[in-house]
Amino acid sequence: MQQAKTFDLDQLVSDLRAAATGEDAVEQIRLLLQKAVQDPQLTWSSMPAFENDETILFEDDSISIWHCRFQPGHTVPAHDHQMRATIAVYHGAERNDFFEKMPSGELKRSETVEVTAGDVLQIKPDAVHAVGCASQEPCCGIHVYQGNLTQVERSLFDTDSNLAMPYSKENYARLTRAD
Repeated sequence: MQQAKTFDLDQLVSDLRAAATGEDAVEQIRLLLQKAVQDPQLTWSSMPAFENDETILFEDDSISIWHCRFQPGHTVPAHDHQMRATIAVYHGAERNDFFEKMPSGELKRSETVEVTAGDVLQIKPDAVHAVGCASQEPCCGIHVYQGNLTQVERSLFDTDSNLAMPYSKENYARLTRAD
């Protein structure tokens, strides 16, 4: 008799924590997230109903694990992480607009990557990207950062004026856009 497939968020968090301090953490985190979203409908139906669009599931010096929900028609400002990020989408589609820092200090959009349900994307520590919902329904995913995201000095970027500024709740709210 075949055992029913399941998705357990607590187990995923535990496995990601172990992977973060193990050998080849980058690849192990990617593989764990790939497995977690391989059946997006199962993951979607197994997730708790999160009250907030951004929920920290776990964070310490080695890893930050967030549940992120992006609403249709909204884009969060361009920002950096200062650490590697791995994104796994299980519902909807997430648009990542990447920017290149030019020698003049300007930001130039270099690439747009759409991450749909079942996809995993890895982002290098120095990448600058803006994130928006690319679907008619909210986009939901697990975002894993290889470090303590809330404790690192990061930047936000106003892509209209090419101004960089400290990452703060106030600056984030001011730069968040309705598409």
